[in-house]
Parts: sequence; C-alpha cells; structure tokens
Amino acid sequence: MTTELKKTTEIFKNDKIIADDWAYIAEDDALPAEGKFIFSLERFLSEEQKLKQTKLSLGVVLRAGEKAEKLADHLEALELIAVDFPSFADGRGFSAARILRDGLRYGGEIRAVGPFILDQIGFMLRVGINSFALDNPRLRADLESGNLNEVTAYTQPVFARKEAPAGTRPWARRPI
Repeated sequence: MTTELKKTTEIFKNDKIIADDWAYIAEDDALPAEGKFIFSLERFLSEEQKLKQTKLSLGVVLRAGEKAEKLADHLEALELIAVDFPSFADGRGFSAARILRDGLRYGGEIRAVGPFILDQIGFMLRVGINSFALDNPRLRADLESGNLNEVTAYTQPVFARKEAPAGTRPWARRPI
C-alpha cells in the first residue's frame, strides 16, 4: 500500500518548529531550475547524474519496504532522506533509519513522514531520525510543549546517539 505524501508546511527539527522548505516532486513533473525537492527512490536513482548537474538540493523519500541499502553509493548527493511511516503500526521505517544512520553512516537529515504518533518519537530519535513532518495537530502541540516522549534506558546500543553503561549490567544503556 502506498501512501500519498503531501507538502508539509512545518517540521520539528533541532527542538523547534520551523517552516518546511522542501517539496515533493511527482514522477512526471519537469525538473525545476532550483529549489529543494524530494524525489521517489526510483526517480532519483534513474536520473541521478542529470540531477547532480542541476542547482537543486536533493532529497529522497524511502517508502515502507524500499531498501535503504540502495542508497549506499549515492548518499553524498542527498541532503535529506524522508522515511515514510505509512501507519503507526508499520515499523519498517525504524529499520530503514537505523541502516542509514548506523550501517551506512549517513550524516544528513533523516525525516519521519506519515501518520506517526508521539509514542514513536523517542524511538525515532534513537535510530537517528532528526526531523519530523508535522501533519498531525496533536503531535505539533505535544512537541511545542517539549514532550518528546524520550526513552532514557535501553538494552541495545546504537551508534546514532552517545550512550554509556547504566550501572553494573553491561547490556543496560543510558544516554549521555
């Protein structure tokens, strides 16, 4: 099932709500002269050389089920990777984000898009997602009030965040 992604007007990034200056470009849209555009994975991969010759800032949306590993040799061209969460019950975006951040060492912006909920944000931060499309008014209100629903104790280490052992059990982790 493919969700239709729409232009987000605001995002949450660096602990602030800011205007979104990125736009999605459809498969059959002509390339604009300049701007910040998010392409489908398929279009980006098929037109990458042409896109690199433009003045565009490039982003890609990874839809649920698409392999993050397909971007391994293309990450230097991308300023943003939007990871689609087509429903709050679909966790494939967590795996994609962790592969991008920890496995492929992508240092750019990883944005969560789709109908995710506040309960997921702490885990999204943990796997390296660092911006969030704000399509849900309730989510916006929670983030404005500083509620990130962060998880402060872990049992598995990740590379996306600095952590230290918590107490005498080496498998227990805490953020530092």
